[in-house]
Amino acid sequence: MTSGRPVRTALGSLALGLAGLVSLVCIVVAGRWLVLAPQGAAELLARRPLPSRPVHGIPFADEINRAAGRHGLDPTLVAAVVAAESDFQPTAVSPKGARGLMQLAPLAWRETAPADCRPYACAFNPVANLEAGSRYLRRMLDRFGGDVRLALAAYNAGPETVAAYAGLPPYRETQGYVLRVGIAWWELRRTGTLPRLPRTLLRFLDGLPAVVAASTVLACTVAAVAVWRAARRP
Repeated sequence: MTSGRPVRTALGSLALGLAGLVSLVCIVVAGRWLVLAPQGAAELLARRPLPSRPVHGIPFADEINRAAGRHGLDPTLVAAVVAAESDFQPTAVSPKGARGLMQLAPLAWRETAPADCRPYACAFNPVANLEAGSRYLRRMLDRFGGDVRLALAAYNAGPETVAAYAGLPPYRETQGYVLRVGIAWWELRRTGTLPRLPRTLLRFLDGLPAVVAASTVLACTVAAVAVWRAARRP
């Protein structure tokens, strides 16, 4: 009757150790990123101008470099917008109907679409979408004096909204969007690329604090159970 007890004990210890390891990894990776990335993004968004840096190792890297170059943009900034908008998915469609890599709405598309790709269905064409999105981002930067924060806010909420508030609109969605792009830009400026882990963290940015908090609770629980078990041993 007791032959299975050592096995169960060993399995329980293994599960406990794995839970503690996973929790610590979440705390170290996600927690460190949550501290460093927003700070780096804020510093980067406040600086201008910055020298251009080509991107590599991400989807559509060559197309992003070319589109950014045609419009005098930093390729890492264009790639950051793509990462925040669509996670490099050319067929992405937002709940509001924005399409493609840079999630252009119909009005923005009509204003900036390439002459040879005017129908809105063409927004799913990666090259055309990057061309139109880069042109629109360039217009926002020019309109707001090169202020990247305001240009990104205008890209998300519309230039008239930013002009009406004479600054960053007090909208949670827009402020979160500027932060998300800033974090992606910070990652891209450091290495010129955006690996899978930062892209995943970026997608779940809003839920990361809860994940880190839960991981901390779990790690503390695991530690407490381990101490309790050690105290019970003869």
